[in-house]
Amino acid sequence: MNDIRQEDMADQLGVSRATLINYEKGHTTISIDGLARLKEAYPEFDDQNEMNEKPKIIQDNIIDFGVLSRVLFSQRKKIILTTILAALLGTGASFLFTKYYAAQISLYPAKKDFGQNLGQFQSLASNFGMNMPNSDQDFNISDVVQSNLIANKILNKKWKSRSNEYIDLKSLWQLDAPPWYLFFLPTGGGDDSFIHEKAIKYLGNQVNVVEDRQTGLIKINVTLEDPLVAATVANFIGDQVQLYIQKENSAQTAKEKLFISDRLSLVKVELEALELKMKNFKERNRGYEDSPELYMIFSRNFREVEAKKQVYVTLQQQLELARIEEVKQTPILHILDHAVPPSRKSAPNRFLFLVFSAAFGLCVSTLVTVFKY
Repeated sequence: MNDIRQEDMADQLGVSRATLINYEKGHTTISIDGLARLKEAYPEFDDQNEMNEKPKIIQDNIIDFGVLSRVLFSQRKKIILTTILAALLGTGASFLFTKYYAAQISLYPAKKDFGQNLGQFQSLASNFGMNMPNSDQDFNISDVVQSNLIANKILNKKWKSRSNEYIDLKSLWQLDAPPWYLFFLPTGGGDDSFIHEKAIKYLGNQVNVVEDRQTGLIKINVTLEDPLVAATVANFIGDQVQLYIQKENSAQTAKEKLFISDRLSLVKVELEALELKMKNFKERNRGYEDSPELYMIFSRNFREVEAKKQVYVTLQQQLELARIEEVKQTPILHILDHAVPPSRKSAPNRFLFLVFSAAFGLCVSTLVTVFKY
């Protein structure tokens, strides 16, 4: 259409050249008859305008999925190549991340029989208005594992790595290395207390406890950069949890034994006093069987002596049980499965890197294609 002369077009429309120029500049509006003559003289002009109008993906706030699919299909090679490139870059980036290895130890609670044996004495003690400590203590294993008591022991200990070197966790995490910004300062160095607190927080994030409330099974997971160190630390935590709970229960058993021993001495004195009282009564009243009033006093004293004897015998039995329990030292938790050095890393997961990188590349390439269209 660019090779048409203005004079020829003006002749076809039946207007002057100046009028045609006004049509082109928009100074004058062309009539309907003029448009009809223009379309009749140049039918290819209307066809070219129709070709230049591209179909819209969004028309009246409604997405035309047919148009969208045709646009994406026409650029499928670019989209596929971009997706593959993003997946390769994401997978390659996963090799730059630090490898982590997860080791797991499982513990199982032991049955408690000693608390049942002391149940009778606890009921008896409550009848006397005494608050006897309960031997059946419930420990929150997660709190014990995450405690600073165990964390300090772990951080202050050196562990054998797979390279046969002994290293502490602060060095493994390079927490004792001075920060890069201290290079520009004249003093240099770091605060030991701050590094230790940072190591405790980092260790808390690397140790996870899962406890099944129904079965009582406890799983302790330790994730570290070295598989041998991870397994060794997990086993150490299991041993420390056993030792702590055993120590606390032993202390509780010692308190109970002391309580029973003190109570036994007091009941013995009371029993001797009641027996002496009954002896004096019999010596002063030898014919108490013939007097109803004296016999009632005797019966009352006799019941007090018998009741005190039962308390004394029960206390002796429970004292022996407490002594046996103190010596026996039955473990409260049994180690079901010890931690072993994992053969495969737990992180980073390169398959997830591949999937998410490919999805990201697909989304970006699709959006760019749509916006460019």
